[in-house]
Amino acid sequence: MNARISPVVKAAKFNHGANFSVQRLDLERLGDLVYPVVGFDHFEIAGPTFAPHPHAGFSAVSYVFDDSPGALRNRDSLGHDVLVEPGDLLWTQAGNGVIHDEFPAKRGKVVHGLQLFVNVGRNNKHLAPQMFHAHVSDIPVFVDPRGNQTKVLTGSYAGMVSRIEPVEPFDLFDLNLRSQWDWQVAPGRSLMVYVLEGHVKVSTSSGTHALDRNEAIGLRNGDASLDLSISPAERAHLLVLSGTDPQEPLAIYGPFIMNTQRELEQAFDRYRNGDMGRLTPLAAAEAEFSTF
Repeated sequence: MNARISPVVKAAKFNHGANFSVQRLDLERLGDLVYPVVGFDHFEIAGPTFAPHPHAGFSAVSYVFDDSPGALRNRDSLGHDVLVEPGDLLWTQAGNGVIHDEFPAKRGKVVHGLQLFVNVGRNNKHLAPQMFHAHVSDIPVFVDPRGNQTKVLTGSYAGMVSRIEPVEPFDLFDLNLRSQWDWQVAPGRSLMVYVLEGHVKVSTSSGTHALDRNEAIGLRNGDASLDLSISPAERAHLLVLSGTDPQEPLAIYGPFIMNTQRELEQAFDRYRNGDMGRLTPLAAAEAEFSTF
């Protein structure tokens, strides 16, 4: 069975207050072909923007790009207070509920990053929450004979395996390409390609599609492996994301992603009753990481 391929979609720019600017993908235009990805924000943030807030039923992923001027501070109700530096990845597996907040570690120092929401199946929506942090020095990087660099944030590529192991397999690669890059997509997988810089052509047996900066394409593989090739016009910087869609009903309300309306109500009750823990907002004087 050939892959199903979405149209090319360009992220739209939004501002949230003075400190937060985002290139946001309208995932509905990519259809269900990119599930389990259910949220995608390519952002720049310069100061505290969002108050502490809950998540349940999915994983919230924060990645700070290597070129980011600043680091991100992430706190949660599990007791973590983490500095996410340029090149680092933070994977918060929310499970049955966690409260967190994140903001620049130093006020006014812009953070260039990515936030993903990655859905999980019903059997994993009620696990105890966990947080996984991979420092840039611990993230495998593969450089092929063509000069292409593949940063293996999660999953595996060319024998290199990420130290982060989500409860459900998910591949997240940060690519800097000079020439053609090849990968075999496993059967039954969904995939997204998002271009950060440059111009590329994405090719499979189902055809070739051109993508420019801030554009994305999705595909859903069939029951056989699929050969994927990505070729830059010159140099390009992009992301490749691949996971398996649980193919279950989705019930979404704000920070909760469950299967039914009843489960949403139960998640809200857990939050209201304090079962997700507590996280006290920081005063302005405290909102810079202590190492600065």
